[in-house]
Amino acid sequence: WRCGGRWAGRWAGRPAKADGTCAGRNALRSSSRRGTVRTMCQKTWYEEKYERDSKRERKPRNIYTGRKSDDSVKVQLVQWYPGHIAKAEKQLQERLKAVDVVIELRDSRAAFATEHPELKVWCRDKPRILVLNRVDMISKVECRKLEEWFSKEQNAGIIPTNGKTGQGVPKLLRRAVSFSKVVNEKRTAKGLLPREVRAAVVGFPNVGKSAIINRLLQRKACASANTPGLTKQLRWVRAGEDLYLLDSPGVLPARLLDQRAAQNLAICNDIGKASYLQSSIASVFIERVKELPARDEILENIRLRYKLSADGLTGEEFVDNYANKIFNGHIETAGARILKDYSRGALGKFALELPPS
Repeated sequence: WRCGGRWAGRWAGRPAKADGTCAGRNALRSSSRRGTVRTMCQKTWYEEKYERDSKRERKPRNIYTGRKSDDSVKVQLVQWYPGHIAKAEKQLQERLKAVDVVIELRDSRAAFATEHPELKVWCRDKPRILVLNRVDMISKVECRKLEEWFSKEQNAGIIPTNGKTGQGVPKLLRRAVSFSKVVNEKRTAKGLLPREVRAAVVGFPNVGKSAIINRLLQRKACASANTPGLTKQLRWVRAGEDLYLLDSPGVLPARLLDQRAAQNLAICNDIGKASYLQSSIASVFIERVKELPARDEILENIRLRYKLSADGLTGEEFVDNYANKIFNGHIETAGARILKDYSRGALGKFALELPPS
């Protein structure tokens, strides 16, 4: 009753009994001092405050939707070049002088956007092995078209791989070890002892370099995750008696001049998310889908997935409608969900870049 609790009036309203005990005498004294007794019909201070607060007009909540002041979803320039990549690029150019073969990894969803323009200059006359990783994210027809185009136009036989299941990894291992004969013949002519083949695994960030190395080693020797920029230092690892691998951080040009290719990299999560708005890239993704040969099938998968049709809508309008329908108008969350669904294969298996016909 001293704190004014809910049950204070109920217990205070009971008559005190003078039963001769110490508790009875104290109850009589306290009841005589109070004078008035709180009853159950009286409201406590907390109840009165709750009623006053409930009668006040509540201001509408300011929900951050990711929009700018002009309420638009504009595609900004995509640029990403963290400091560790600049440092690793200088070290990689020096280490490439000591390797025998270069294994270049590309993302099969963006096979042309993940090509480093300066890699040929760094490799000079060293042999290269072109690997298209994540072939499980594209259809078999598209993978076959890429193989035929690279073998015909660039005279380079590619090796399709999948870092998750190990598809194509044995073929890659045999191709890399096959250079041992040429390397040791040159060493024998110079009077040197034979040694293992030294291969450098290079490519853009988050194309699966560490995952392929773990498959070649048949153990988890390198940290691997679907996050660009995870590997930050160069590292030598031994893959058996005949192969020595160099795991390198992802390298990319200091400035991405081709913004269409940069947007494809952002869609595939091959560059850091801090360099772009996910809602903006998601709207570009919807527009890219409408340009693909299999657009009807992909748009139907999108309609079934989000219960929303993209026909007759621009990419910005689709992202905005999806955000208002599911995420209370938060377009950044809606854009992140669309890009995540594509990276998981929930919207179908298709490539964003195909060989020119």
